[in-house]
Amino acid sequence: MLLLGYLMGFESERRIALQAADSLSLRQFLGYGLHEATLDHSTLSKTRKRLALEAHEEVFGWVLGRLREAGLTQGGEVAVDATTLEANAALKVWCARRREAYREFVLGLAEAAGECIESEGDLIRFDRQRKGKSLSNEEWESPVDPDARVAKMKDGTTHLAYKAEHAVD
Repeated sequence: MLLLGYLMGFESERRIALQAADSLSLRQFLGYGLHEATLDHSTLSKTRKRLALEAHEEVFGWVLGRLREAGLTQGGEVAVDATTLEANAALKVWCARRREAYREFVLGLAEAAGECIESEGDLIRFDRQRKGKSLSNEEWESPVDPDARVAKMKDGTTHLAYKAEHAVD
């Protein structure tokens, strides 16, 4: 059921369990009778957590072998796809790798430029209007998620994000 959920793009164990219980074709494929109960989502979740990575690799290798034997895959080309996923971290809390907070960094720039910053609004206006504004992944990091990187999203906004890449043989 877990493999089926992966191949069909179901996002969760709940969705896998629901689809397996609801679909006659999936029930037949999985070997369940019409009046036989399918697995509960919690059983799927516990099973997935208990399986070692090697077990997943073994099953995936076995499936690829069957596909090769049936002539459904040749394994001659690799396709790579990537997507940008927004991280659960904010740019506001970014700090320099030397542990200077972004707010203090902008305050230092304003002071060096001779700007009088009396309120948070003044600081935000100064930051928006200053030239040469760039954030470098080499110099800055998120204290709550060091793996997140500053990235331009598809809609043109800038956020902390991950770039997920998928290679398919």
